Amino acid sequence: MNHRRPFAALAACLALTGCGVVDQVSTASPPAAPSPTVPAPTAASGLGDSVKDAGDIPDPCTLLSKKQVTELTGREITQIDEDGLPAGDSNRFCQWQQAGGQLAVFLGRTTEQDFTVKIADATPVNDIGERAFQLAGHLYVLYGTVSIDVYSRGDSDDENLAEATAVAQVLIPKI
Repeated sequence: MNHRRPFAALAACLALTGCGVVDQVSTASPPAAPSPTVPAPTAASGLGDSVKDAGDIPDPCTLLSKKQVTELTGREITQIDEDGLPAGDSNRFCQWQQAGGQLAVFLGRTTEQDFTVKIADATPVNDIGERAFQLAGHLYVLYGTVSIDVYSRGDSDDENLAEATAVAQVLIPKI
């Protein structure tokens, strides 16, 4: 089974800030690259520095333990699909295949303008990150210049959203 094909489609959706109809096109330039003389801090540096505005996007597979994924979703993990991308890639993902469901986390760089582009049928979600919305079963959260996309499947829509919200709340301090 090729697990990169769903990622490519979702990455394209993420690049468009969701899977709906885009009402405007951003002309914002990407965030400036970190200075080559001073390495950008990463969540994995052990320094507790955030990459919310600059630095390498962390590998989502390293941000949640198997135990945390099981506790947050109530489902046992049957397989973990990693993106296999090198450190420094601006879009990362991890999928935890589960008995009766799935949890997927996508992280990528964005701008507030791109994130807030109006998406048809998006539902705002309060009290998580700087901005958040739900669309097509995904929870999209803005944290600085990081877009967090959490997809939980296996329960009712309300339970899946609650699980995705709990996952995002665990991820934010680690990014």
